[in-house]
Amino acid sequence: MTHEQLIKEIRQLPLKERIELLEVISLSVREETHPREQRKSAVSRLRGIAKPDDGPPPTDEEIKEDYARYLMEKYS
Repeated sequence: MTHEQLIKEIRQLPLKERIELLEVISLSVREETHPREQRKSAVSRLRGIAKPDDGPPPTDEEIKEDYARYLMEKYS
């Protein structure tokens, strides 16, 4: 079947079937261009994002003190 014959037959399909065909072709192209093995999950991409660079994370008390200091500087 030639390219022209294929297009002619596709145009003769009912609209619903053409839409389904379009979705199948779109999914096929998407899978070929972006294979699942290469994509990382959102969790693996975010791993370590909140880890501080210079030691352990601050304690709740340190966070409260820093916030109070920030407010004092901001409003004084």
